[in-house]
Amino acid sequence: MTTPIPQNFVQTIAKQRGVTDAELETVFMALDGQSTGTIATKLGISDIAVRKRLGEVYKKFQIRGNGPGKLSELRHQLLFSYHIDHGTSDFSRGKGSLLKMAIGHRQEDWGQAPDVSVFYGRTEELTTLKQWIVSDNCRLVALLGLAGSGKTTLSVQLAKQIQNEFDFVIWRSLRSTPAPSDFLGSLIQLFYNQQKPDVPLDLNTQISRLVEYLRKHRCLVILDDFEAVLRPEELAGHYREGCEGYRDLIVRLCEVNHNSCLLLVSSEEPTELALQAGEKVRSLKPAISEEIAREIFQEKGLSPQDRELEILLSRYGGNLLALKIVATTINEFFEGNVLKLLEATALFIEEHISNLLAQQFDRMSSSEQEIAYWIAIAQSPISLATLREQMLVNSSLSDLLKNLDSLGRRSLIDKISEGGETVFMLQPLIVQYVADRLVDQIRSEVLETVKTQGIERIRLLKTHKLSINIAKRKGNKGEPISSILELVKNRLQVLFAKTIGSEEPLNILNKVASDLEDKSLLEVGYARENLAQIISEIQG
Repeated sequence: MTTPIPQNFVQTIAKQRGVTDAELETVFMALDGQSTGTIATKLGISDIAVRKRLGEVYKKFQIRGNGPGKLSELRHQLLFSYHIDHGTSDFSRGKGSLLKMAIGHRQEDWGQAPDVSVFYGRTEELTTLKQWIVSDNCRLVALLGLAGSGKTTLSVQLAKQIQNEFDFVIWRSLRSTPAPSDFLGSLIQLFYNQQKPDVPLDLNTQISRLVEYLRKHRCLVILDDFEAVLRPEELAGHYREGCEGYRDLIVRLCEVNHNSCLLLVSSEEPTELALQAGEKVRSLKPAISEEIAREIFQEKGLSPQDRELEILLSRYGGNLLALKIVATTINEFFEGNVLKLLEATALFIEEHISNLLAQQFDRMSSSEQEIAYWIAIAQSPISLATLREQMLVNSSLSDLLKNLDSLGRRSLIDKISEGGETVFMLQPLIVQYVADRLVDQIRSEVLETVKTQGIERIRLLKTHKLSINIAKRKGNKGEPISSILELVKNRLQVLFAKTIGSEEPLNILNKVASDLEDKSLLEVGYARENLAQIISEIQG
């Protein structure tokens, strides 16, 4: 053999992978540099049989792809295993070398991980995650939830608490959307202690090399902002062009046996996770926590009553960032009086929160946005049957379910059981944001209708019925909810008052609505009905 690896070592490693004696004999000859034809002649078998034996060996070493590179990758894996086990050659040189890591010197690289010196609660989540990662040896754990729910902080706190269980701890953000090959190349170099090994250009070989390392060492790799490599404006979970290699990485790390764990932190769930979910692949969404909310307010010197805290949690859900901003606002503008803010506004959405919600909304596909508008109009949980009944475009049940599933993977929608059927509702902050966005667009479309005296340049007034037949519920614990029509009226009254009296725009709207009376639903959608209701609201 041209490789300096003893045959008995290769035999031991190969047997662990289930390589047969015939396959082992063939691979010995291939590693010695003999051609397929020479091996076939010496063994008295066909060239095809030789290639088949080698193919089985590559499969058992998790080496994929085509061409001669597979034999080189096999040689590299064997060399890597031998040097790690025996501490020889360049692998064992230098401070903090791989040999030191192999005998128990932990390495850490926290990248741009945030400081977690201030951390609230999450006792239950931390206990569950430790069980999954440390005790159950999960290969991949996904931490999912809306932006602002504290996923990143939780991931760092978890890693700090369990770091002694691992030889290597790495925390990375994918916010800058690095190409998969660049990311894997930097990871491999990091494992080699920046000694600049010969990093393969082939993505599949890079993944194989990483997997081999994760087998030899107990590593914890945290990837934050994973949603950045997923494609916006389509159904959730699909990869950006050029980022598909991350899917291959996830699938391999889920499927193959190794001693490490990848902790994935994302506001959007990749589609393959649902297929891989099982004993070694699990997901967790941080729960709404009264304990954390109370600690956030106490840190600001506030002590909300139980009833006040209940209302705050019903409005802001598990969005810890929103609760921090609300607590600051109460101190600065409401003299530290929680009740005053609750009485002053139903839901307070500061600019920073609004920007985060806008990013979430803009990632949706157009069909998901349509559904979000319907739920915001309903101001109540809405059933599948009601959605299908009200939507003018006859989407198939399959397409509708795909969209609802996608909204769920974005952590934007909840499924609950109500009155014996499954209904869907958006998170409270999302409902408020979507409602505000819808009202702004409806207002613009009404003004455009007045300006053009027609409906050619409007869309939402046609596609969405602003008052649907769902029994109106009260808000949480008796808080009244304003309908979309009421909100539209309030915006338009202010604008109409600035014109020369409000009669002129109302007369135009009446004329347009009257012109639509003979038109079919297929021609004008809900435009006539919506305009009539808006006029009625404004006239009181």
